[in-house]
Amino acid sequence: MKNKLLEKTFQVLEAVAASPEPVSLKELSGRLGINSSTLSRIAADLVETGYLTKTGYRNFEPALGLIRIGQNAVHSSHLPRTVNPLVRSRVDELGVNGAFAGIESGQVVYLYRSDAFSDENRIGLPYRVPLYRSNIAIAILAMSLPPGEALERFRADIHARHAEHAAKADLAEIRDLLEHVARNGYLFRREPEARWNITFPVEYGGQFYGVSFYGDRAGERNFNRLLFECSLLASRIRSKLVMG
Repeated sequence: MKNKLLEKTFQVLEAVAASPEPVSLKELSGRLGINSSTLSRIAADLVETGYLTKTGYRNFEPALGLIRIGQNAVHSSHLPRTVNPLVRSRVDELGVNGAFAGIESGQVVYLYRSDAFSDENRIGLPYRVPLYRSNIAIAILAMSLPPGEALERFRADIHARHAEHAAKADLAEIRDLLEHVARNGYLFRREPEARWNITFPVEYGGQFYGVSFYGDRAGERNFNRLLFECSLLASRIRSKLVMG
């Protein structure tokens, strides 16, 4: 980015928005490599414009202005405005959970998730799922990267999250799932505790997304039908996006 001050401002916004707790100027300076005086001016401007709020002594967290931008983007942008009603309608009819998501800066970004306010995630979107635990991420990276590069992305995610204790088992399964998606064009996975997931990749604007059906009670489901329904939904999404 040619405008260095603007670049630093975006770095501050992203760092504060990604932090689960209020973050101090000292932490931001160490993490971003921005000197304290510049950082202080940026933070003051962002507080004045309503994008950050100051909590305690020199600690900052997202303000309503920043949250409003994210909400407006989801509700107003062409992609979620087109896709979300299609996913919501179909999962309601089938009695399953559903999601639509992409990947940005190494993080799964949900544009729709039917259980956003479930017992496991009471605060709603964004629903934070590591790449290596996300079926949508597996489907997206299987279609958008060579197999070795995709597997390395998952390896790096495991390492970054200090989950090395699960690395060997997870990577072996992820490798098999990447091959399955590359070979068949979709992911079908039965997980522990009777959970299941069906995901189809959808390409739009040169970027891959994933549409997913998932749930529990695996023994009570007709997976041939669900596989067909998810495939049909993915086709409808592609057609709608092309026409839109």
